[in-house]
Amino acid sequence: MNDEKTEGIVLKAVPFKENDRILSLFTPDQGVMSLYVRGLSRKNPSLVNLATPLCRAEFLFRKGRSDLHRFIDGSIIDLHLPMRRSYRHLEYAGKMLQAILKSQMPGKGAEGLYYLLSSYLKKLPDSPLPETLWTSFELKLLKYEGLLAIHDTCLSCGKEKASHISEGESRCEKCCHPMSLPFSDLDWKTLLVLSHARTFAPFINLELSPSFIQAIESIFISQFN
Repeated sequence: MNDEKTEGIVLKAVPFKENDRILSLFTPDQGVMSLYVRGLSRKNPSLVNLATPLCRAEFLFRKGRSDLHRFIDGSIIDLHLPMRRSYRHLEYAGKMLQAILKSQMPGKGAEGLYYLLSSYLKKLPDSPLPETLWTSFELKLLKYEGLLAIHDTCLSCGKEKASHISEGESRCEKCCHPMSLPFSDLDWKTLLVLSHARTFAPFINLELSPSFIQAIESIFISQFN
């Protein structure tokens, strides 16, 4: 039986029996996968760290007959220790991990999304406004899954300036659905930046209003529920 190797981020760790854990990993090539880790002990702190949420590592595993694979060995890449010093930042990191768990299917490779998550987790401890990074991550995840399209102009008529989100699409006031979410001109510009910026610089220090954050959260929840 051949062993396989993959890089991954631990999304979730569920205790099993006395010293074992079942890990949910997010990997670039196999999407979300389950890994069974046996024999955790204080005498082996590196193994305990490998089986901790937020750990990014290289995992050697053996495939089983089910979707639960057996952990063989691992090498830590990043424990994201700076993030663990701030409960506020850790809370938003947890939101990102849960978002991946909710949105990604087992066995579905998502290389671009994997490295997007990695970059956001790396940047999060340095952010004075972690809620801004979280909101941007929500928008980019929706965009990646094809559930949200933010544009300057209405995607229905192709002429008027977009100002509403209706069923995940950019619409003008004339073309929008009665239940669509309206945005001011300033908030729409913010949407464009948070959705399309290729670096963190344009929004890392951008303070968002609670109403704006709540609006994006409601879109995110509605799409994935």
